[in-house]
Amino acid sequence: MSKLNVVNRSGDSAPFLRGILTRSLQKIGLTFSEAYGVASTVRSQLAREEVIGSPRIREAVSQILVSQFSPETEERYRLSRGQPVWIRIHHKDGEDVWFSRAIFRYRLEICGITHSAAEALAHSLHERLVREYSSGIERETLHQLACQMVLAEAGAHFAKNLEAWHRLTRANKTLLILIGGAPGVGKSTMAAHLATRLNITRTQSTDMLREVLRTLRSPEKNPELHYSSFEAWRALDDSPDRGDMPARIEEGYNRQADEVELAAQALLERSQHEQFSMIIEGVHIRPSMIQRLTLDPDVIVVPILLTVSRKKTLKRFFKGRSLVTSRRGSKHYLDNFDAIWHLQSALTLDATTSAVATIVNDEEEESTSVRVFSLIASAVADHVLPNQGE
Repeated sequence: MSKLNVVNRSGDSAPFLRGILTRSLQKIGLTFSEAYGVASTVRSQLAREEVIGSPRIREAVSQILVSQFSPETEERYRLSRGQPVWIRIHHKDGEDVWFSRAIFRYRLEICGITHSAAEALAHSLHERLVREYSSGIERETLHQLACQMVLAEAGAHFAKNLEAWHRLTRANKTLLILIGGAPGVGKSTMAAHLATRLNITRTQSTDMLREVLRTLRSPEKNPELHYSSFEAWRALDDSPDRGDMPARIEEGYNRQADEVELAAQALLERSQHEQFSMIIEGVHIRPSMIQRLTLDPDVIVVPILLTVSRKKTLKRFFKGRSLVTSRRGSKHYLDNFDAIWHLQSALTLDATTSAVATIVNDEEEESTSVRVFSLIASAVADHVLPNQGE
């Protein structure tokens, strides 16, 4: 391998040493083997060069860090190089913060923009800030600049969503997200993802509400609470009739959901009273629940029914679920798969009747996430931007 010399800004040159690059990468959190691997890859990529500028080295390192690790790792590397990338955001209250590409990307993603497009937009905005606002930028000016870039590169729909989230932080409104769906479709995973990205600190599972109710209601008084949602038909008085099983599955489920819904409604009313946003997820969140809620107009309620489109997909979800939970494996769900599948059909019909959005979880996490965020952002825009069209 030929010798590679690196030329700095002053024109001085020195041999490229993997050890120096390795140590600098260790300082941003990489292990020795990870850092040495990156340094070796950079050296291999530039093997045909004899003299190269240090910016080319940094560019090569940045590309590798993004592809092999994360944009956040690359950002730490760039900050560690002492480049003019620290852009201060000035607030009227005097509490300045630093611009973060990662945080801005998250904000674009909750508008329904894909990860790759959001990353490209965040990079473009950051580069512009470095060029034109190295001394800092007012928060409102930054927001206007971001909206202009999103409008130009992503379209009016996403620019509107970005403006809506911006206004929501200043509005006296509460955001309540209700995620329903049959067992195994990914409700709890989606709820956790939304809570992290939307900075919602309160989440609740209806399974936990049912557990609490079980301690308060005896099996003799409310037997339907002491079964799984898809087995609550066993609590019905008359003997099972296989020919009428679909109707019995729905009746048992609805009896159980009626009880749990009362507890969920109490939580929503408290959320409204104390003005904190919340996510409630669970099989007991029926789409028609939206028709029975009596909340103030300032409360933004976003109901979602999460489904899967194919039986083999749901079976695969159950099998994957058994790998991460020791309480109950996949066998119990697979043994009752027909009842669960019928329950999803009933919930889907309920969603159609109640005009509640149905989102198919198609195993591509980003695709499902984009659709969910787009739905929520549009609902927020309808409330905080009532007079603005597409």
